[in-house]
Amino acid sequence: MKARTLFAGILASGALVVGGAGSASANIAWCTSDPPVHVDTESGANVTVNTSVTVAKSESGYLNDVKSDAVAVANGAGGTYITVHVNLPAGISTATVVSQVKRYHVSTIAGGHGVTVVTLYLTVPAA
Repeated sequence: MKARTLFAGILASGALVVGGAGSASANIAWCTSDPPVHVDTESGANVTVNTSVTVAKSESGYLNDVKSDAVAVANGAGGTYITVHVNLPAGISTATVVSQVKRYHVSTIAGGHGVTVVTLYLTVPAA
């Protein structure tokens, strides 16, 4: 009786493994995150701007050549405007660029292609 139960358990687990392998996700897009950029707000807070770039898998080799920077200026109401420039290298046909400041829950998204500068704008409220 034990061998029969053990055999039934092995058979059932094998069926689950084979049946569960149905649809798999193909990696059609690759993403990189540039090193975070630190900027100081008007109120003196140091915030981190995270930028990520997503491209087609076939263009993932160009992601190492993506460069970005950020500039912060006061907005006159105690908050800060942050401008992010992302330089996309030649060879990228389409890219999605996302910049965010997680501390203040602000983000923005834009699209671009190779040999362009994608500019994104963030507004950080007064702390």
